[in-house]
Amino acid sequence: MTSASAKRDPPNAEVAEPPAAKPKGPRSLGAAGTFRLEAPRLRTTGDPHQERHATWFELYFDLVFVAAVGQLGMAIARHPSAAGFARFVSLFVIVVWAWVLYALYANRFDTDDLVFRLGKAGAMLAVAVVAVNLRRMMDGHGGSGAFAMAYVVLRLFLVALYLRARYHVQGPGRKLSEVYIVGYSATTMIWIVSIAVPAPWRYVLWGVAMFVDLVIPPRAWAVLKGTTVVVSHLNDRFGTFFIIVLGTSVVAVVTAVAGLEFTVASWTIAAACFVIALALWWIYFDLADTSVVGRGPLGLVYVYSHFLLLAGVAAFGAGTKLAVSEAARPALHAGARWALAGGIGGFALALAVIHLGAEWTSLQDRTFLGRLALVAIAVALAAGGGTIAPTAFAVILAAATLGQLLLEAFTPRGGAASIVE
Repeated sequence: MTSASAKRDPPNAEVAEPPAAKPKGPRSLGAAGTFRLEAPRLRTTGDPHQERHATWFELYFDLVFVAAVGQLGMAIARHPSAAGFARFVSLFVIVVWAWVLYALYANRFDTDDLVFRLGKAGAMLAVAVVAVNLRRMMDGHGGSGAFAMAYVVLRLFLVALYLRARYHVQGPGRKLSEVYIVGYSATTMIWIVSIAVPAPWRYVLWGVAMFVDLVIPPRAWAVLKGTTVVVSHLNDRFGTFFIIVLGTSVVAVVTAVAGLEFTVASWTIAAACFVIALALWWIYFDLADTSVVGRGPLGLVYVYSHFLLLAGVAAFGAGTKLAVSEAARPALHAGARWALAGGIGGFALALAVIHLGAEWTSLQDRTFLGRLALVAIAVALAAGGGTIAPTAFAVILAAATLGQLLLEAFTPRGGAASIVE
């Protein structure tokens, strides 16, 4: 994947809309065109192999989600109970879905002009309010009303962007916009109603809205024939977000060790978790097959699997902090075990599902079977590792993850399409 320091492609480097659409050229309203206005156009109709990467503003947009993911990670470290994990997973999916909504819009209609930037800036403020209320919700101290209101605001900005796209584009692009406008307007109304409904029914309405949201994209993607997304851009966006979540895990290692007195056990656990984080990065960026992304609606397997993958990495970060703090105990308590090992299991299972979409994959594929084996080892450690010393627990998990990296590295590629071309 192209690094963030690499040169980013300007929005107008993409191919033009089909002849049916005649968007107006960009208009510059400020020095160096910084207040440029450009009509949206469908950006998935050209060469599917053409490279396009995230813009600098998209990367800036991602930063606000660091606060939200960080709040969830710290909260699960404080409350590693069954109820805490349930709240963590539910809120994590809602927060990540907000990011996915804007990533998919940018993949199809990004102009990086003044209107687009102001719309996403408004959404960033809403996400900041969401992040502020996550801690209160995870701690059981309210905040769900303000959370819902902020979530409504960021969705309204998204619908407004799709309305703008519909005004300017024709053909499949207009039909695609209409599916999203109708669908997301309806689910936004559910979120608005939930503000006036007390718990626990408020959360039921959130669940209904999320369910409907998740069934909208398959219908929308079916509108476009052939290339439905810009594959390089979507890989870039998800890779960037993966780095953000994994980065919080590395920060957790440093933070956990910095505040503790040096012991061999705590530093051994920290070193083992650092090895795990490195292996996760290596597997994801060098060895993950992402060819399923370019296969029409089937590409949503890649999108939806990232809920489990990213939640697993975030849980691993919280588990790292818990394991280091419990280094002197005879064994890790259940919450720490499930955060640490269960997080790795979620990551491996998600990649196994994505790998099934590879053109050449079979049920005998070593990479696929190895990921399932890593899931089994992680779950076994989480469920039955109550008698294993924390240091041994971390070392065993690191050895299993490193073993999977080596297995994948020495498995013939067989023509698989990597996330790094």
